[in-house]
Amino acid sequence: MRYKVRAFSTVEGLHSDERTAANLDQLRVELEAEGKTLISARQVVTFYERHRLGRLTQLVFCKQLLALLKAGMQLTEAIDTLAANEQDLSQKEVLTQVQISLRSGQSFSQALKSFPAFFSPLLFTAIEASEQTGAVSEALERFISYEGRLQALRSRLIGALVYPAFLLTLGVLVVIFLLAYVVPRFSAVFADRLQDMPLLSGLVIRLGLWVTANPWFASLAAVGVLMAGSFLLTVPATRNWIVGVICRVPWLSHRIREFELVRIYRSLGMLLRGGVPALRSLQMITGLVPPRSRRGIERTITLIREGLPVSGALYREGFTTVVSERLLSVGERSGQIGAMLEEAANFLDDDLDRAVERAVRLAEPLIMVVIGVLIGGIVMLMYLPIFELAEGL
Repeated sequence: MRYKVRAFSTVEGLHSDERTAANLDQLRVELEAEGKTLISARQVVTFYERHRLGRLTQLVFCKQLLALLKAGMQLTEAIDTLAANEQDLSQKEVLTQVQISLRSGQSFSQALKSFPAFFSPLLFTAIEASEQTGAVSEALERFISYEGRLQALRSRLIGALVYPAFLLTLGVLVVIFLLAYVVPRFSAVFADRLQDMPLLSGLVIRLGLWVTANPWFASLAAVGVLMAGSFLLTVPATRNWIVGVICRVPWLSHRIREFELVRIYRSLGMLLRGGVPALRSLQMITGLVPPRSRRGIERTITLIREGLPVSGALYREGFTTVVSERLLSVGERSGQIGAMLEEAANFLDDDLDRAVERAVRLAEPLIMVVIGVLIGGIVMLMYLPIFELAEGL
C-alpha cells in the first residue's frame, strides 16, 4: 500500500513524503530504522483503485459484519472472522489492520478512519455516534439502507441508459465502417473528378482517399483519440467541465439537481437519525456534493450557526423543493427531521424515476432517426457522383 506520510527527524525536521509499505506497522518500523518518527499516515489510492475497492466492497462488509453481530459475536471476533474469510489480499490486509487497531484499544470508528479508500466518512461518523450508546448494529443497518438505496438509484439510471447507449455505439460503428472501408473503395473510382463534385461529396471522397493513402496513420489517430478521450474522462477537471456543460440544458440540470438532493437528504437523514448533530452532519456531507454546491452547504452551516432552523437554511440556499421544504418543517415541529429527510428523498427518487423513463422512451426513436439520417447521408454523398455521372451520359 502507498501512504502519504508526515514524519519528523532531527536532520530534516517535520516533512512530508510518499512511501510504500505492506501495512502501517511495517511503515513505522522502516521510518524508525531511518531515525524518523511517524506523525501521521494516509493511504493513497489511484482513480482505478478507488472505484474497484469502493462502495460495493464497503456495503458487502457492512452486511456481513451486521449478520455476525446479530448472530451474537463480539465486534473483534466478527472482524477476525471476516479477515479469515476474505480472499482478496488487499482487503484482507485492511481487515487485519482494523482488527489490530481494535485489540490495541482504538474504537471501531477510529480503526475505520485509517482506511479512507475502503470506508467512507459517513460510515465511520455514523459508527462513532453509535458507539456512545452501544448501538453499532443499528448504525450498520441505517448505513446499509442508505447505501443500498443509492446504489439501487444508480443502477436504475444506468440501466435506463443501456439501450440508448447500445444504439448510439452501433450507429458510430456503422459510420466508422462506412468511412474506413466503403468510402475509400468508392473514392478510387472518382479520384479524377473531385473538382466537378458537390462540396460535401468531395469532402467525403477526399477523406476516403486520405484513409486509403494513410491506413496506419488513420488507425493510430483513431486509437489515439479514443485513448485520449478515455484518459480525460478520468481527470476530475474534465468531468466537472462536462457536468457544467450538461447543467446548462434546463431539463438535464433539473434532474441532476434532483439526484444531488436525493443524496444530500439520505446522507443527512442517516446521520441525524444516528444522533449526529445537524452542523456536524452538514460538515460531513460537504465532500459528497459537487464543487458547485459546496459553497451553498458552507453557507447553510453558517446560517444554522446564526440561529436559522435547518429547513430555513436549506431553503435559503436552494437545497429544497416545495414538497421537501414542507416535509422538513413538519419534521422540525415533530422532532423527526431525519425521518422527513428520508421521505423527501423517496419522493424525489420516484419523481426522478418517472422523468428518466419518459426521457428514455423519447430518446430511443430520436437516436435511431439521427443515426439513420447520418448513415443515409453518407451513402447519398457517395452515390451522388454516380447519379451525376449517369445524367451526363
